[in-house]
Amino acid sequence: MNRNSSAAIGQTSNDEPGLLDGQWHYVSVSYGGKQMGLLVETDDEEEAWMEAEDLRRAFGDDARILMVQKVVVQ
Repeated sequence: MNRNSSAAIGQTSNDEPGLLDGQWHYVSVSYGGKQMGLLVETDDEEEAWMEAEDLRRAFGDDARILMVQKVVVQ
């Protein structure tokens, strides 16, 4: 997301929840000498690990999960 899309971060005009209203985990996976990070909207660590495993599987057998960590978006 770039700096110009700040409207999507807070509460929207339709009272729909914004990014700050959710619970998040950061997932990091390495593959082929590179690293991919992903924000997963969940407060459940087990669900975040399942998302990390899905991402790892998508990159193949050489991919590894580096980190699953709960984060606060401010």
